[in-house]
This record gives sequence, C-alpha cells and structure tokens, in this order.
Amino acid sequence: MRLVTLCFRNLSHRKLRTYLCIFGVAIAICFIVAVGATTSRYAAIMTEMSTFFRGEIVVVSKNVIVIQGFPIGGVIPQSVVNDIKGMDGVEKVVPMLFNLEFRLGEVSNIIPINVTIGLPSEEWPAILGSASLRPGGRLPLENSTDEVIVGCSIADQYGISSGSKITLKGRELTVCGIIEGPFTLLERSIIMNLELAQEILKYPMQINMAIVKPKPNVIHEELASRIEKQISYVMALTENKRNDLMKPILEAIENLNMAIQGVLLFLSMVLVTILGMVNVSERRRDFATLDALGAPLGYIFRFVLLETSLIGVLGGAIGIVFGSLTALILASFYTSIPLAQFFPSIFEIVPPFYMFEIFVAVVAACCVGGIIPAINATRTRIAEILRAEY
Repeated sequence: MRLVTLCFRNLSHRKLRTYLCIFGVAIAICFIVAVGATTSRYAAIMTEMSTFFRGEIVVVSKNVIVIQGFPIGGVIPQSVVNDIKGMDGVEKVVPMLFNLEFRLGEVSNIIPINVTIGLPSEEWPAILGSASLRPGGRLPLENSTDEVIVGCSIADQYGISSGSKITLKGRELTVCGIIEGPFTLLERSIIMNLELAQEILKYPMQINMAIVKPKPNVIHEELASRIEKQISYVMALTENKRNDLMKPILEAIENLNMAIQGVLLFLSMVLVTILGMVNVSERRRDFATLDALGAPLGYIFRFVLLETSLIGVLGGAIGIVFGSLTALILASFYTSIPLAQFFPSIFEIVPPFYMFEIFVAVVAACCVGGIIPAINATRTRIAEILRAEY
C-alpha cells in the first residue's frame, strides 16, 4: 500500500506529462471499445440471423447479396413457389417478401432503420419462433387485410401499442401486437400479410425469397442442386451454404478488430515505455540514493513497474467508460434509434466480459511497456550517478 502511495505521489509531481500519457492510453482504449463493440454487435446480429430457417432451403434471386438467407434486394416471380412445390422431395414452400427500409439523404442510410416482412398469415409463428407478444397483443385475424405486428424497438421509439394506427407508405394499418423476443431482427420488423406487403411495397405477385422445407430423409444439397437446375434464375441455399457465405465476412470483422486492438495496444505500450524511460532518467539520483541506503533492486523494479501499471489502470478505466458511451452514440447514429433506448442494453452492446478483457489487455501492455524502464532503473551505477549529480 505504501508503495502505491509513493507511485501516485511521484506521478503527481509531473502532472502534465502523466495526464497526457493517461489521456493517450484512454483515447486508444476508447477507440478499441467503441469500434470493437459496435462491429462485434453487428457480427452477433448476423450470427443470430442463422437461427432462422434451420433445416430449410432458402431460394432467392441469383447474384443478390445474402445475409444468413435474407436477401438484400432482388425479386423473383411468386409463381416459383408452385414450380418448387411440384418437385420431388419438397414438403412445403413458404413465399416471403423481405425488405430493408433505409432513411435516404442521411449519413445513417448505410444501416436499415426497420425491416418489412410479408408472408402468409398462417406462417407467422414460423418466423416468430420463440418470440412472444406483449400482453394485450394477438396475431391478426384470418380475414384481416390491414393488421400488422411490429417489433418492440420500433414500438418504444414511436410510442406504438396494440391497437395503434400507423401509416406505412401512405397506407393506414392497425397494430394488433408488439413483438418481444430474443431476436434483434424482429425487434426492428413490421410483419404483415404477404399480399399487403406486395401492395404497399409495389411488388405485385413478386417475392424475394421462398422457404423450402424438404421431406424427411431428403438430402438438402441434392434438392438445392435440382432447384437451381430447373429454375435457372435462382439460388437455392442450404443451411451449410448460408453459413459458408457468412464465414468470410465474420472472419474479416474478427480480424479487423484484432488488428485494431493489437496496433493500439502496442502504441499504448510504446507511449508508456517512453514515459517510464523519461521518468527513470530524471530520477537517477533518487534511485542511486535508494541503492546506497540498501534498498533491494527488486524494490526499485517493482516501483517503476507499478507506476506504469497505474497509468494502464487509470487510462483503461477512463477509456472503457468513454468507449462504451461512444459505442452507444455510434449505434444510435447509424440506426436512427434514440440514444436513450440503448442505455438499458449497454451491457449487450458492450458486454462486461469484453470490458474486462480490454482492461486486462491494456494493463498487461502497460506492464510490458514498463519492463525496459524498470530494468534500466535497476542498473543504476551509484558512483557514476552521485559523481554526476552532486
């Protein structure tokens, strides 16, 4: 404890230099947390999407971008459903219209603000999965043409509840339920009947994906190959193929995060090393005096190493706090969701384990950075130092 107090006192003697070093480490950690948490969150959402359509084949237009089976753009005629139903080995085919809504004219238009999903009403439970409806909500009536359900994130943002009226592309709709569930995609979704979606989005008799459920004991790869051969303008993606398409993207995100963390932690280590070497150089006389009084070399080594570790602790703590806030701001900016909605889920965007991992990494980097100054401090030559200083 006494050693820690001495370290704090010594660092406070050179306040500007110490503050600048802590600030530099904090900026590096802030950037690591903000970028790392944000990109990891989007990667987690993409991975989460793989839970949909398990054991099924997703048929989409050729040459479109597909994220875990969900196509970005591209349409196919709805008649493809009957073509696929007539093939051997097919148990059921569900037509679906999946549309991402972007807010044009803003910087945030690279991220969709909501998702419109259209599919036959009897198939809604399949897309909802383990998600539930808030109390008071229900699925639409069979004969309903203007009822929809919306995700809880959209509902909270716009103050929507069951029974509310909303307007989508000039069409007034009635909200019959609010989705509560584990899937981020559904939290930003507006789900409606397929015919209604085709009318509102102006895709008459068109879909952009068909969900094919193979019969038992049918080899999925063979069925997918037959679909692509018989219908030349579509891709048939099995679960394995969808995962293979996403694997390079997820690996690229992970590699980017690792590269950013490695570079910034290295720069933090270099910064701490330089500060430690300057401090040791200025205190040669102090260390020589301690040595002359019989202080063990291990004491001086621990003293210098603890100083650099404290810089890592302070810089890391400050960086994690501001990095977490920055991650929330970035998420709000790129999704057009109010910042206040993200605060309750801060530990989902920046998990506590991730905070701890980065904190340990920066403290370890600063400890490594302090080894060279600490070794230099223990190599003090008493006679030469005292002759030069006194």
